[in-house]
Amino acid sequence: MNNETKVAATPEKTYYHGGQAVARKLAFASGELVYNLPWMLVSSYLAFFMTDIALIPAGAVSILFLVCRVWDAFNDPMIGSLADRTNTKMGRYRPWMLGGALGLIPLVILLFWAHPDWSVGARTAYGCILYFITVIASTSWNIPFSALNGVISPYPRERASFSSYRICISSLACALATAIFIPLVTKFSGAEGDSVRGYLLAAVVVCALAIPFVFTCVLGTKEVVKAPPKQKGQKMGGKAMVNCFLQNPPLLIVCLAFLVYGFLNYGRMTVGMYYFTYVWGDASLFTLYATVNGIMAAVAAFFSAALIKLCRGKRGAMLFSYGFSFIINLVLFFLNPGNASPTLVLVLLFIAGALNGFCTALLYGMIGDTVEYGQWKTGIRADGLCSSGTSFMLKLGGALAPTTLLAMLAMSGYVEGAASQTASALTSMNVVMNLIPAVLSIIGVILFACYKLNDKMHAQIVSDLKERGEFFIDEDQ
Repeated sequence: MNNETKVAATPEKTYYHGGQAVARKLAFASGELVYNLPWMLVSSYLAFFMTDIALIPAGAVSILFLVCRVWDAFNDPMIGSLADRTNTKMGRYRPWMLGGALGLIPLVILLFWAHPDWSVGARTAYGCILYFITVIASTSWNIPFSALNGVISPYPRERASFSSYRICISSLACALATAIFIPLVTKFSGAEGDSVRGYLLAAVVVCALAIPFVFTCVLGTKEVVKAPPKQKGQKMGGKAMVNCFLQNPPLLIVCLAFLVYGFLNYGRMTVGMYYFTYVWGDASLFTLYATVNGIMAAVAAFFSAALIKLCRGKRGAMLFSYGFSFIINLVLFFLNPGNASPTLVLVLLFIAGALNGFCTALLYGMIGDTVEYGQWKTGIRADGLCSSGTSFMLKLGGALAPTTLLAMLAMSGYVEGAASQTASALTSMNVVMNLIPAVLSIIGVILFACYKLNDKMHAQIVSDLKERGEFFIDEDQ
């Protein structure tokens, strides 16, 4: 029996077997090291570096970050659509990944090369132009890499397993980059405190760690599910791109879930330092929380396949995770120094982090399933475009969360750097840290109560696509 027959008959089966399956999953997941080792430096340290080390005016940096964040969101569908129409011996997505990585790694190093002796205009132009190009390089890796998850296997649960490996490695890569960067800066700055040298060499070391994994990921994976021959190289106009979303309810639900995910995660991480500093009176608790929370998310992501089996599918696993998360976050909202200990709060937050890890892995594993639904409805297979939609919503949520937090703090009487804050300011911190995540969890429950694309329906969709001559699998393992 060939692989195409098995897709329709037994969707729980796997394309890869034994040690080959683990090797392929690790090779795929290593792509998160390629992206997160350099990009965590950009997301966590670039703003401070530009203002305090490169001596670029703070006003210029704020405008730059706003413009590039908007550009980063809107270039996603452009790159995704171009990748969908690519046709090479390497496939559609891996050539983009290779080119993106070869641009991203040196560009991040150059971003952390300060020139404080240049004129203000020259160093500002240097930082702005480099950052703009770096955003394009990062998208050229990240969107095709996300699309690869949908074509790396024809089986929904195996895709979820690939995704679980991915999110696990992603969490660890983020933790590694943030753990070693500042110590390396201090080491390379030397006794004379040469921060320009320190940041540059630290960026070189962290980015160099990503280089071997470029080839591990690109050469260690394969694009199993092929685009229909009639689609290769075809143009996709704006109307067709919009229809890929409007005629695909499961994809719209997943996109909205990524908006929820982005708002919840960025909001909680943004307010965390305020929350532990002022509500609980101990800023060091945030470091412990951020570190352990990442590890909990990684471990949970790794075991998300087991949760899918226990809950009889991805939809059930999402409903469980969001439902349990609602309860945990609601309990956290009512805890304060007067009725609970920081230890209890941390334990509950770590449980919430684990549930978030489940949701993250499951969401990325669902994208490929919605692609086949869209292909079934429209005749167009658009893994890259669908991935760009989820990425756009994730970034939108990430942009809205800090804005909401800062607006609430401003309206509640927050005083920067004060030893204590007003009761209304403390309440605002607690709302963003715990109540908003509880509300978002309920929204997640509602979204996935409407999600009807289960394994049985997906198998029927693939069977129909085969009959129409629109579903092709590489049989050569």
